[in-house]
Amino acid sequence: MNSSYFLMHPEVLIMKLKITPSSLAIIISLLLTVVVVEMFFLNEKKQYELLNKKNDLVFEQDVSKIINNEINNLVVSLKTFNLLFKSKSYDVDKFSVLAKEVISTNSSISELQFAPQGIIGFTYPESKHNSAIGHDLNRLTKRHKGVLLSIENQSLTLIGPVKLIQNNRLSFILRLPIFNEQLEFIGFLIALSDLDNISNKLPSGHLFYKIQGFNPDGGMLTIFDNIIDKTAGDITVFNVPVPNGKWMFSIQNKKYNAQKYYIIHLLLYVIVIGFFCYVYKRERQIFVTNTRINNTNNILKRATFTDELTNIYNRRYMNKVMRQIFFANITLTHSIAFLDIDHFKRVNDTYGHDAGDEILRIFSAICLNNIRTTDVIARWGGEEFILFMDQTNKINAEEVCSRILTAVNQHPFLYNDQAIHITVSIGLTSFSPQNDQIELVLQNIDKAVYHSKNNGRNCITVI
Repeated sequence: MNSSYFLMHPEVLIMKLKITPSSLAIIISLLLTVVVVEMFFLNEKKQYELLNKKNDLVFEQDVSKIINNEINNLVVSLKTFNLLFKSKSYDVDKFSVLAKEVISTNSSISELQFAPQGIIGFTYPESKHNSAIGHDLNRLTKRHKGVLLSIENQSLTLIGPVKLIQNNRLSFILRLPIFNEQLEFIGFLIALSDLDNISNKLPSGHLFYKIQGFNPDGGMLTIFDNIIDKTAGDITVFNVPVPNGKWMFSIQNKKYNAQKYYIIHLLLYVIVIGFFCYVYKRERQIFVTNTRINNTNNILKRATFTDELTNIYNRRYMNKVMRQIFFANITLTHSIAFLDIDHFKRVNDTYGHDAGDEILRIFSAICLNNIRTTDVIARWGGEEFILFMDQTNKINAEEVCSRILTAVNQHPFLYNDQAIHITVSIGLTSFSPQNDQIELVLQNIDKAVYHSKNNGRNCITVI
């Protein structure tokens, strides 16, 4: 039987499981409750993950906006400086005045530089110590790739954060290559911005993330990092484009804290286990009660259909068997016989009723030992017995009756050391439920047994 059959016939499943419908309903309800709660926890986890993704997206947009604003301010200021400086034909005498004017409008710029042919020749503000003047960017190993990138692309390039050679400070370098009308490289305009100018404006709070800058010469350094425990959550990585490069962001999301639902989980399963124990105890009690009822019913049934003296079937049981045979209405031949102990009244009068009772018990045992397993022997009343032989014709039935007759004749009936000779008269007939009636069949065997009595007893009469 497949599962679909049990779904169509739940009563069969209940019988197979040997469980009451109410207990089965409790178990199903508990299982459904567990499924619903587990789905709730699973959905809660998914919602948590979706919220993290949403927060990551919002954070990405916010950080990108802050960075782009800062970079755009640097780019606008450097381009403005270029336009002003270009309008003065890149007159180096005007450099400091123009640089001072630009820096005053943008506090993010910590220093402006002019590097004709890539060699830093002018800086503002000027510094007598730790100055970059004289540094040839074309020859510096740590700056060479970044310089070539700016010249080749003829565009602004943001590099950093890097350690400045002149003072080891962490700064961003924004380079603007300058070309003449023949598109020949003539130098760089450079804006420096301290790392703190950007990192201090980034959001922190409960967010944990790391930002790494861009440096084509290698040695990329971290702009911001407040991730303490790398294993505390999943890391999401995204990039933010900057002039001629990109910055890499790593956001750490806290792991889903399943422990906060641990007590609820534990309580749920304790309740479920408790209910299962209750169902088991309940089913056990029902089973014990049903067993007692069945045992009682069997005792009552046995008492109802058993003769108390001889411990064989009684008349009530034989009537039940005969009704079943006739109601079945099947075309089969059966046989039935009356057995009447001869001169039984004389035994009672001579030896007493206790002796008569013992004779009846022994006679019943002899009959049981000489009939087949399919035959049914019952005490009909007094010293009369009735024998039903299922699907048996007259010839075979007479053989069974002859065995009983011979066994009774040969058995020494003893009572208080006195031998009592017992014989039996038997009336036999065959019948078919489809062609005969139960009353007529019983009348025939009654006539047959009386015919045996009238013909000297201790014999079989077949009708």
